[in-house]
Amino acid sequence: MSLGKTQKKKGLKKKTGERFLKKEWWKIRAPGMFAERTVCVAPVNQTEGEKFSHESMKGRVFTVSLGDLNQTHPHKKIKLVVDEEQEKGNKVALTNFYGLDTTRDHLCSLIRKWHTIVDCHVDAKTTDGFLMRVFCTALTKKAKNQQRATSYANTNQTKLLRKIMNTVIAKEVKKASLKELVPKLMTDVISEEITKRAKKIFPIQNCVIRKVKTIKRPRFDSKLFYYFSDSIIKHAC
Repeated sequence: MSLGKTQKKKGLKKKTGERFLKKEWWKIRAPGMFAERTVCVAPVNQTEGEKFSHESMKGRVFTVSLGDLNQTHPHKKIKLVVDEEQEKGNKVALTNFYGLDTTRDHLCSLIRKWHTIVDCHVDAKTTDGFLMRVFCTALTKKAKNQQRATSYANTNQTKLLRKIMNTVIAKEVKKASLKELVPKLMTDVISEEITKRAKKIFPIQNCVIRKVKTIKRPRFDSKLFYYFSDSIIKHAC
């Protein structure tokens, strides 16, 4: 008896070989703005027909702890996107900065009851054409010799604090290239400037750049190999 088109033989399975035998391993390199350059190794399908392995690798995003890259601030996570192959055939992928995030447990540890949370985000473009979206969070702080238990900021004060945050972040992003901006985001340079200016309105604490997104990138980044120079920018506070 012949089987119909919709009928299947029971117990028959398609034989599949070891998938990783058809893959090759690539080294992922971080830009020169980080101390540790070798991030990891990643598998990718071997070149087959018109499907090239270096094309499959382009656009991949890797999330790495900043503690592994710079031995500092392990609660911050750096996103790196693969842009180009270092040399044809050497299986080394060059990445560029793509974003920043903060671990949830660290953000939760900053929250205090009886305080106001001030949150904002700013869209600004660097001098080399990267459109960045920066998220910032801060909490109000008790004034010196304050007897009251709560430290709530009213609506007008919150708007003024948010305006200060927007101004400082936009200024820092617009005057720097991506290579100059990343060290500022990894440290507390911008947060300290916001805290200093906010004292006139309402004292704040735990001001952090909690997240950064790359909204738009230049169509052709001619400075990719400039980001891979071995010199690491040391930003003066």
